Formats: sequence, structure tokens, C-alpha cells
Amino acid sequence: MSSSTFEPDLIIGLSSEHAYKDTTYAHAHFRAQLLYASTGNIQVYTDHQLWILPPRCALWIPPRVEHSVTFLSQVKLNTALIEEQAAYAMGKNCFLIRVSNLLHELLIRFNELDQLKKQQIEISQPVLHALQMVIFNEIQHANSLAIQIPWPKDKRLIGICKALLQAPDQLKDLNTWADEIGTSSRTLMRMFQKETGISYRAWIQQMHIALALSKIADGYTIYQISESLGYASASAFSAMFKRHLGKTPQQFKTGTI
Repeated sequence: MSSSTFEPDLIIGLSSEHAYKDTTYAHAHFRAQLLYASTGNIQVYTDHQLWILPPRCALWIPPRVEHSVTFLSQVKLNTALIEEQAAYAMGKNCFLIRVSNLLHELLIRFNELDQLKKQQIEISQPVLHALQMVIFNEIQHANSLAIQIPWPKDKRLIGICKALLQAPDQLKDLNTWADEIGTSSRTLMRMFQKETGISYRAWIQQMHIALALSKIADGYTIYQISESLGYASASAFSAMFKRHLGKTPQQFKTGTI
């Protein structure tokens, strides 16, 4: 008598719909997660990072990494949970990827079929297996985006960071913030560097890029985006954007990435 060995699915679908301002409590998965909002915008907190996901971007979350999600609009999630051993090939850190048109459609279709499967509707196993292999291959070869917003743990710095996110065009210098929290600007500079690993100025630029990508996807002009983020001119904003991502905002806007 031959014995069969159980092999877990490479990918499991996870789809859901959420209202504006919904949140999920901090949780983790045994599998890795490609967290993708096929419609709408989300904000994700991991242990030391804040991630703002614009449309057509997804967040890779390794196995057992705790995270919570805030929904910035009406959202439809079409997520993929990847088997733990296979996920190790992607490394141990979270990162953002650009979702191609193909991967977008694959994730939606796979989640549709996965829902039918859960309803005991028979689905061709070779089709499901092929979709899993293609999706994982697309994830592995997707373009990553060097955008992350380190999140501090000190309550005073958290207050500053939240204020910056709420009013990204109203930027106070370190002297003003230092006066508000009762310390010196030099001490505040050291605190920011120690807690986030980057300077105050670099943190603001990372925040601006993340917010700009969402605004680009929403159809704002480059001038409108630069003005909403407090830049003196569109050219100054575009230069900062290109310095970090290697592409101008206009190239992202027209899809030439």
C-alpha cells in the first residue's frame, strides 16, 4: 500500500471588504502575506514601520510578522497567503511592490476561485495549482519600491509624526517641535535618529513620497501634489521624488516605470 504525503497549497486566497476608517487589530499569520487592496487605499503598521499603500501597490509581510491595518477609503482586499517555507526565499523584511496588470487580475481571479472552493464548488486543481505558481512567480519578479516610513516608539515622537501625517504641508522645524515637547533641538535630532534610523528631513521626504503616490493614483496634477505637500514649486518636489525613486512623478503618473 502506498502512502500519500500532504502538501499544503502554495497560496491561499484571503479577500474581504472594509469601510472607510475601519481598522484591524494587530495580528500575524503563520504564512507570509501579500497584502493588496485591489480598490482603495490602506495604511499598515508593522513593528517599526508605517506603510501607506497607494493603488496598484502591495505590501509583502513575512510569516509571523505582527501588523495592523487602517482603511483610508472603501477597500476591497484581494490578498495572497504564501506557504511559509516558500516565503523564506523572499527574505525576512517587509517591502512594497508594484502590482502589474497581470498580477492584479490574477489575485482577483484566484480569490474568486478560492471562495468557490470554500463553498464546496468543484474547481479544477490543475487550474488552481497553475494560478498559484504564476502568482508566486509574479511576486518574485515584481518591482520593489524603496519607500518605508520608520515609526518611533517614544510617545513624544509619535505625536510629532502623527501631526506631520495629518498636515504634511505644515512643516515645523526641529526648534519649534523641541519647544513644544520641552527639550532642545539637538536632543530631539538625536532622538529622531535613534528611534527611526533616519534624520527628521529624510523621514519627511519618505512620508511625502508615500502620500504623493496615492495622490498620483487619484489623478492629482504634479502641481497640486507639490502644493499639498508644502513645496515651493513643482520642480523642487519632482527633483526630490526622482532622487529617491529614480523616476519623476510624471513618469509614475503616465505609467512609464
